[in-house]
Amino acid sequence: MYALIAVSCVIENFFPPSPSDTFVAMAAFLSHQGQYDPLAIFLTAWIAGIGGSAGIYYLVRRHADRLTDSRLGRLLLPPQATAFMLKEYGRYGAFGMVLTRLVPGFRSVVAPFAALSRLSLRQLLVPVGIATGLWYAMLTWVGARLGDQWDVVVGILNAINGALGVAAIVLAVLLVGGLLWWRRRRPAQ
Repeated sequence: MYALIAVSCVIENFFPPSPSDTFVAMAAFLSHQGQYDPLAIFLTAWIAGIGGSAGIYYLVRRHADRLTDSRLGRLLLPPQATAFMLKEYGRYGAFGMVLTRLVPGFRSVVAPFAALSRLSLRQLLVPVGIATGLWYAMLTWVGARLGDQWDVVVGILNAINGALGVAAIVLAVLLVGGLLWWRRRRPAQ
C-alpha cells in the first residue's frame, strides 16, 4: 500500500485526477487494524508529493524556454500572464503558493507555474512542503479517526441505508399506486 501511495502522490503532480487522496485516506482508515502506520502513511505521501512537485518543476524548467517561445506556449501563458504571476508572487509570496497548493484542482499547477516564472527550487519547495504536509496530515488524521470509530461509521451507514430503503419503498408504492390510478382513469378502448 505504501508503494501505491507514493506512486499515486508523484503521478498526481503530472496527472491531477490521480486518486492519491483516496489511497492515503483509505490506508489511514485501515490503520486501526494495525496493518498500516498513520505516521508512515503521512511521511510516504508527503515525501512523494514533494518529490513529484520537484520532478514536474525540473521538467517544465528544462523545457520552459522552448515552451514559452512556441506559439502554443504564448497562447497558454502569454508574457503578461507570467508578469502577472511574478507580481502576485511578489505580493503574496510563499503564503499564496501554500493556499493555492491546498485547493484541489489547482494543487498540481503550482510547480509548473513556479518553473515557468523562473522561481528557484527553494522558493517552490518550502511552500509546497508546508501545504503538502498540511494536506496529507489532515487526510491521514481524518482517515485514522474514522477507522478508530468504525462502529460509528457502520451505524451511520446503516441509518443512511435504512432511510434510503424506506424512501425506495415509499417511491415504489407511489409509482405503483400512480400507475393503477392512471390505468383506471384512462378511457376504455
